[in-house]
Amino acid sequence: MRKELLLVASLVACASPSPAPPASAYAQPQPYGVPPPGGPSPQPAPQPAPQPAPQYGQPYPQPAPGPGPRSYPQPAPAPLPPAPVQRPLLPPLAGAAAWQAEARAVLAEIIQHLDPSDAAKVQGVPLVFDPDPTEVNAFASCTKQGSPFIAGTEGLLEAIDGIAQTQATDDLYGTRTYDAYTSQVLPRLAQSKGSPALPPGIVADAQYANPVRLSHAHELFDEIVAFTFGHELAHHYRGHTGCANGAQAGGLLDWNDARRALSVLPVVSQSMEIEADSFGAVSTLVAGRARLPLYRWTERGGLSLLDFFARLERAAGLTPLNPIGFLLTHPNPAVRIPIVQNVARVWYLTHPG
Repeated sequence: MRKELLLVASLVACASPSPAPPASAYAQPQPYGVPPPGGPSPQPAPQPAPQPAPQYGQPYPQPAPGPGPRSYPQPAPAPLPPAPVQRPLLPPLAGAAAWQAEARAVLAEIIQHLDPSDAAKVQGVPLVFDPDPTEVNAFASCTKQGSPFIAGTEGLLEAIDGIAQTQATDDLYGTRTYDAYTSQVLPRLAQSKGSPALPPGIVADAQYANPVRLSHAHELFDEIVAFTFGHELAHHYRGHTGCANGAQAGGLLDWNDARRALSVLPVVSQSMEIEADSFGAVSTLVAGRARLPLYRWTERGGLSLLDFFARLERAAGLTPLNPIGFLLTHPNPAVRIPIVQNVARVWYLTHPG
């Protein structure tokens, strides 16, 4: 046993170990798969264990969730616009008495917002109505005693109501009842064989009874009246009639008095009519802006009325070269419409807001 141990010890002592590789052999990175000098053989990169294919109806394995998306600072939310003012619903207007009272109230509102010097000339000017439903007209004149007055016809109020009722329906429901209304009533009206009253069935019963629609029709009625009688009022304070001095206003009582005054109906030229259109449009816009946040009167009322008259003239076969009836005292509506549009455009540019 002792001899065997001595033999092993002598063999171990005589063995010469291999020299160590220089340190510089590992100083540089080696290409992937190439062992460093004297180093061990490269080992292949570990591969993930194969996953069994999912059986039918089983979900596919999902990858492990990674880091969440990078969060960025968010801008502060924009402030919400102010909530629109809810306008109160207006009661429906029905019948001659209601229309006449409403027209007088609108006229007073127009006068309230005139230039003080103009308002003083027409304060208290009476508004009277001819009960004829087949005539659609309005005019400004003087009594034999020299007092100013404004007159309209029952047919005019019925036309304004028909325009307002059908356009309110079209605004709310996207229908074309205004076209149906004018197509039905204007041919008869042009021959003085009927009135412009809204025929039954033009507006469906379910739509007609809608309180929102009735309220909007009330608003449009006022807007059309504002231009109509704002135009006639301008004839007085612009000096076209020669009798508006304020001190003599209020002497007219009813239509019979106005009828007796027709013999002195002043001659109003078409240039005066254009001037009255311009001032009537401006007075409507001024009073309309003062009504906010209620329904604001715009030039729409005047343009709606002039469109109605333009359709009436076409139904009657009248042209600027054939000045009969309404064209005797008023310019052709096709001429008046762009004038009102231009006046309104200039007014908006000089009165923003």
